[in-house]
Amino acid sequence: MLKKLQKLKHDKSQGPDEIHLMVLLRTAEEVAKPLSILFEASYRQGILPAVWKRANTCPIFKKGSKSDVKNYRPVSLTSVPCQIMESVIKDVMVIYIENNSLITKHQHGFMTAGSCLTDLLETFESRTRIFDAGFGIDVIYLDYRKAFDTVPHSR
Repeated sequence: MLKKLQKLKHDKSQGPDEIHLMVLLRTAEEVAKPLSILFEASYRQGILPAVWKRANTCPIFKKGSKSDVKNYRPVSLTSVPCQIMESVIKDVMVIYIENNSLITKHQHGFMTAGSCLTDLLETFESRTRIFDAGFGIDVIYLDYRKAFDTVPHSR
């Protein structure tokens, strides 16, 4: 817990709980134990503090005309303690998944030693082997970006 608090980036924005990251950074040794007690209680009871379920949503400009709302993407600023708890859960789940071989070695995102770069390198290598063997490749690319704009999130 202490390591996660000490790795916080001080320039990130605070969430709806209005706890500034600098406060957590400077008091990391003092708040690590109380936060772990709070996390443990939350795990056992299956309840999150109400403020952890809220988010401040800010529009972030992507590209194009700044007057067109379609050129912005929403970013949700959530509670930093909740983000830390999510990170702890993710770390435990990834260790479990890796130790029990529950996911293919071809999964690169969110996995230890995996990234977009390792995925691209593996794809490039396999396609090069296929071309060198004299075969062709058909590729279909799907872009789900617009799909998220049409999902009825209220359901």
